[in-house]
Amino acid sequence: MMPRRLLALIAMASLPSDVSPTPSLPDSPQFGRISRDKYILTPEQIESFRRDGCTTIEDVLTEDEVTDIEKVFDRFLSRDIPVPGKDFCDMSKPFGTPFEEWSIVNCMLPTHYYPSFQNNVYERLTACIAQQLFPSLGMIKDYDQLLNKRPGKGDAIFAWHQDMGYWPGPKALGVEETSTCTFSLAVDDSDIENGCLRYVPGSHNPKVLRVHAPLGKSREDSHALTVQVDETKGDTVRFAPAKRGSITIHDEYVVHGSSGNHCEDRQRRTYVIAYRPREVVEAERKIGFTHSHNDAINWDTFQDGESHRILREQHETK
Repeated sequence: MMPRRLLALIAMASLPSDVSPTPSLPDSPQFGRISRDKYILTPEQIESFRRDGCTTIEDVLTEDEVTDIEKVFDRFLSRDIPVPGKDFCDMSKPFGTPFEEWSIVNCMLPTHYYPSFQNNVYERLTACIAQQLFPSLGMIKDYDQLLNKRPGKGDAIFAWHQDMGYWPGPKALGVEETSTCTFSLAVDDSDIENGCLRYVPGSHNPKVLRVHAPLGKSREDSHALTVQVDETKGDTVRFAPAKRGSITIHDEYVVHGSSGNHCEDRQRRTYVIAYRPREVVEAERKIGFTHSHNDAINWDTFQDGESHRILREQHETK
């Protein structure tokens, strides 16, 4: 574990040279929101992310800032901003389910389909934080996503999974690096009742992908994957509630998911942005992977030897 002072200095040193933090005592660097576009993590927050694979950062955005984001978010939910094909879907149900029956509204790549949404305050703040978590890796935005668990939808479940199950592994990309920090902004208060994030602390440490299985018969039927979580074999489940304006950050290998929304009068809207090293993002795009569900290149086609790709290949050769 790095000393608190060293982690603090790393966080401060990772900021661009033209940013002047608010003056503070020499041994007490200022943490939290230091300017409109800069948020400085505490050493404990950095250590929590590294140790557990997930951490919660409170009060990152102001109420006014969340309200501005919410206005655009809701235009996607109402389909006022169109999103084509499978990039607008229900992540808990088969493709083709009528919109009125959806439980989890999923919108992939919102800033791609609505460029005016790019470089919003949430993007700028998370880019600053990503740089502190991986100061030497040149982290850039890989993709973004909007999610809404509709009220009273107990089946609005995100199955247990690791993000790397959905993404091409090192063998497919030709790069060894996988580091990722995925941010989830609570647009609504997120708690156990309406299906907040839950995860298995430390499950990221082996950097090994557990065996994933498709929830549907194929990716044409459903995009979702799942893994087994077994508390009798050492898995511990931890919940990560987050107040409106707060964020969670998780890495690419931590096992996580969420339960349904059992609250009849509250939705759970979440705005996701993921950052990865530039070399990883460029390698993804080189093979045609953009995180769009409309891509022909996706979790069932990657040539990286993982079991849920192999099972699909074996099925197709029968």
